[in-house]
Amino acid sequence: MALAISVSLSGCAAQPEMKAGGENRELFVEKLARTPAACNTYRQAYVLGFRDNVKALAAENDGAQSRAQQRLAQSRQQLANTGLAEADCARPYCIIEPLQNGRLDTWCGYRLDADEGEELYQWLDWETVQAALQRSQ
Repeated sequence: MALAISVSLSGCAAQPEMKAGGENRELFVEKLARTPAACNTYRQAYVLGFRDNVKALAAENDGAQSRAQQRLAQSRQQLANTGLAEADCARPYCIIEPLQNGRLDTWCGYRLDADEGEELYQWLDWETVQAALQRSQ
């Protein structure tokens, strides 16, 4: 499953830095706002499922991990029932951030081309994008 792959590959990733955006950020939020409602539902289920899966991993709770993965599978099925595939929806990157004492945290967001400066990309965290989508409605 995608969660298992993300879990195994994400352990080494560091939390991306949130940068202020410009035109690329605005265009991206506008694009997300125009996507089908099923994509928004899927994205929310994906982020929640990923975070729940990481909590279950940290707690070594196999039952909770299985339930989180089942919810993600259900969200994919609901998306398919609307005639859409995951590739039709801009899904955020989600990573696992290892903390001290074996604890785990998550970070979800989007990587966009940078509007300015020497950096190639700018990162928009999930909560910032959700707040921008709420303002655009």
